[in-house]
Parts: sequence; C-alpha cells; structure tokens
Amino acid sequence: MRKPRAEGGPAARAGDTPQKPRASSGLLSTLLELALSFGLYYLLRAFGIDVFWALTAPAIAVGAVAVLFTVRRGRLDMIGLLVLCELAVTIVLSAVTQSPLVAALREPAYFLIGGVFCLVTLLHRVPFSHAATATLATFGDPKRERAFAHAWAEVPRYRFWQRLITASYGVIMVASALIRAWVLYSATDLAHAIDVSNVISLVAIGVLIATGAVLVQPARKIIEALLGRGQ
Repeated sequence: MRKPRAEGGPAARAGDTPQKPRASSGLLSTLLELALSFGLYYLLRAFGIDVFWALTAPAIAVGAVAVLFTVRRGRLDMIGLLVLCELAVTIVLSAVTQSPLVAALREPAYFLIGGVFCLVTLLHRVPFSHAATATLATFGDPKRERAFAHAWAEVPRYRFWQRLITASYGVIMVASALIRAWVLYSATDLAHAIDVSNVISLVAIGVLIATGAVLVQPARKIIEALLGRGQ
C-alpha cells in the first residue's frame, strides 16, 4: 500500500517561493535603526553623556545594524549602498570635527539625501517607488514580477501613481530635512533643538507612511487586476 505523500515534503516546499522574509527583514532593519537612533540618544543623555557622543554612538550602532542586515541578505543594492555611504561619511565627519552640531545634522542630512535621491530617480526611466515596490512586494513570485513589469510597461495610470508617490516622498523628505537643519543651526540650546528636530522627524515619518498608504492603493489595485487576469 503506497503511503500518502507528506504535504510538507520537498516537492511541496519547492513551489512555495514567496520569500517574505526578504521584505520583513528590510522592515525589521528600518525599525531597529530608528529605535537605536532615537532611543539610544535619550538613554545616553539620561546617564549624563554629552550631546556629541550621545549622537555619535547611535550612528555607529545604526551603521553596525545596517552592515549586519546587508550581510544577512547576501546582496547590496543601490539603496543599501547609499545608506552605508551616508553612515560612513557622516560618522567620519562627526569624528573629525568633534562638533555636536555636525553630529546633530547627521539625520537631517540622511533625509535630505534620501529625498533628493527620490526626486532624481524621476528623471530616470524607473522612479524609486516602483523599483522599491517591485523588489519588496513580489516576494520572489514570478507571476507578481511579471505583473509589475507589465504594469510599468503597459499601464500609463500605474506609471503616474508611482511617479506621484516618488515625488511626494522626495518633497516630504527634503522639506522636513531643511526644517530640521534650520532648527538645529539657528538654536542657542542645541539639546532642546535636537528634541524639536526629533519630533519633526517622527511627524515626517508619520506623514510618509500615511502618504504611501493612501497613494499606493490605486497602483496596488492595478497590480491585483493584472494578477486576476493572469498577466
């Protein structure tokens, strides 16, 4: 009598190619970096560490986390390379100048560079939001990859929404970075200015999330429609 094949066997697992850990790994990395950047600063300040090292130590920790997750993913894409270069340059610049203001301007600089990067991708064939979504939301599924490729090549409305998302991200990030830089640069009390800058950063992150959640819906519906038609 032949035994029934186990559902969890190699043949069954071979077809399960969503690869969701890749997307969740990126989300976990981002959340951990934010927690380290904000939480470690206030923890060190609570123990009486001066502003310069309370800002620099989290930057080093964030850099270590970014390198760790890059090694775990086993690949370095353009965005990952941009983040690592930003971290390396700002950490070295802070260490060389030993300036608390330079260290405080590190995070606004990240936002500014990220926003400019988003806007620059609008000049290329594929904007940032489509490239990022097509990488993260396909989960390694060939059908979803084909749907994203078809949507970009054949559906003008999809291209419009992806360009609008990218432009919105870029404007929000550049505007918040410039406001934070002005708050820090014009401050007479840098520690208080850092608190204000951090609040602005959290508000900007919230606006980015809300904007993405709203604007992504039309593009998502286009992809789901294509998947439903077997594109």
